[in-house]
Amino acid sequence: MPSHWLIATTEYAGLTPYTGGIGRHYAALAPALVRAGARVDLLLLGGDPVPAQEVAGVRVLAAPGVTGPWHRAGVVRAAFSAGRYDRVFLPEWAALGVRLPTEAPLLTNLATSTRLINEIAGFTPRSFGVRQGTAIRVQQRREDRQVRRSAGLIAISRAMLAWNRRTLGSLPPARVVRNCIDVAGVRAAAGSAALPEGWPTGAGPVVLFLGRLERRKGIVEAFGAFAELSRRRPDARLVLAGASGDRRFEPDRPTLLGMLPAAARERVTWLGHVAGPALHRAVAAATVTICPSRWEGFGNAALEAKAVGSPVVLTSGSGYDDFCTDGEDSLLVPPGEAPALAAAILRLLDDPALARRLGERARAGADHYTADPVAADLLAAADQLLG
Repeated sequence: MPSHWLIATTEYAGLTPYTGGIGRHYAALAPALVRAGARVDLLLLGGDPVPAQEVAGVRVLAAPGVTGPWHRAGVVRAAFSAGRYDRVFLPEWAALGVRLPTEAPLLTNLATSTRLINEIAGFTPRSFGVRQGTAIRVQQRREDRQVRRSAGLIAISRAMLAWNRRTLGSLPPARVVRNCIDVAGVRAAAGSAALPEGWPTGAGPVVLFLGRLERRKGIVEAFGAFAELSRRRPDARLVLAGASGDRRFEPDRPTLLGMLPAAARERVTWLGHVAGPALHRAVAAATVTICPSRWEGFGNAALEAKAVGSPVVLTSGSGYDDFCTDGEDSLLVPPGEAPALAAAILRLLDDPALARRLGERARAGADHYTADPVAADLLAAADQLLG
């Protein structure tokens, strides 16, 4: 009998308004599980009501428009009780599985968490005041509880599994299964989509920053590096492709621009959130792509850039290490070090042959992260953990 999966998430590319890397990952993974022979029911809890439908063989369950974490967990419990599932696959963020019965065959996908986001940003619940801090503590406890009561854990990288073991102590049995992307779709968009509105014109190299404009994504280091870069390459431009809006985690624009020489400030372009096809076209047009996160669980945006064949500069010591090798398919620098980031970017600008060689190897290696082999590995890991 084919396994019957219930997947719940708040982000899913094509069906929810905003999706980061995890939403694109799930949108590639769920149909691949169906192609591998599984039955998949999908529950979307992004806030807006979702009608019942079928997408690429995945049965999307009708979901009400609920926003509270506890209510969302209740919707997941109701869906589990109404079906006959031998696999329940949920991320730990949002604690969607915290209200499931203890006998549920729950596989928690260790992708990120409230505790991890705050730790990378340098915050504790106390940083947010009494009311907000209390809510954050409650959410952290719920996410921790879901992880500990899972039948098994699927971590997106070795770094993610190690962080959870270090932070939470004893854990249920676990396996590492990499994220996946729509490699063919990314490459097709890179070659045919229009550039994002506002893309800079004129000569000069373009350094493209991918990620939310938050400290944890390395936005401060990106500006620090561009300050140095602009002195050495005054024709260079910095383009920022990433959403913003949570001021708790973001430095404001005047602060960031104040890090730059006055002449360099007009060479910064703020694109905001860029939808998939235009983003992939932007990566193809950029001279260098950077993802200087202070810590990253995996890094789908960087993987998509590699699939396009862009030379990329990333940070070492976290999830990037699972699919990047310094000097072979990318350049890796220590997190939080703007001078090292600037030096790596300059190295690629000064050595086009190196940039081209890294981009070609990156493109070739991305095929390992297509959805079908990842789905096969996830099915095997689920069988090992659950029988």
